[in-house]
Amino acid sequence: MLRLSPHTSGTLLALLAVGCAAAELPERRSSETDRPSRNAGKPLVLSAPDLNGREVDVGAEMGKVRVVDFWATWCEPCKEAMPELDAMARELGPRGLNVYGVSIDEDRAQILQYLKKAPVSFPVLWDKGAVQVSRFDVVYMPVTLLVDRRGIVRYVHQGWDAGRSQRQRAEVEALLAEAR
Repeated sequence: MLRLSPHTSGTLLALLAVGCAAAELPERRSSETDRPSRNAGKPLVLSAPDLNGREVDVGAEMGKVRVVDFWATWCEPCKEAMPELDAMARELGPRGLNVYGVSIDEDRAQILQYLKKAPVSFPVLWDKGAVQVSRFDVVYMPVTLLVDRRGIVRYVHQGWDAGRSQRQRAEVEALLAEAR
């Protein structure tokens, strides 16, 4: 398992922010506890274009529980998470859940090609250059934010494993059950 030091992580994210297509964040498949995030307990500030170029302000969507998953087509654990996120979006959407996938790929065509093979029912946004994801203390991919109805980031998960889907779903169910 590859783990980056805070210094290396910052350097890598800086490279991504200026558009270095060759730089990739490490993937993680393990059941280790998530690192604490400085973003938990704070309002979600996140806006990114969809794949048609329309700006979507995910942070402004009050009254809905949100799952925001940062992913990439080169990340195998990210691709493993997509069907689980799609199922959650379809099943829990009527109860007030919105799911967003935010790709950090450099090439829009790669995203579209992947989604043709593995379509999802939720909106996919494009964080070209990883500008948005760089604000979320990323060490491993994928990164998933769980946001309550008031717009507060309640959980930040990094990496993916078989148990993650069940834990995230339980956390989302608890957020949906909270009073509006």
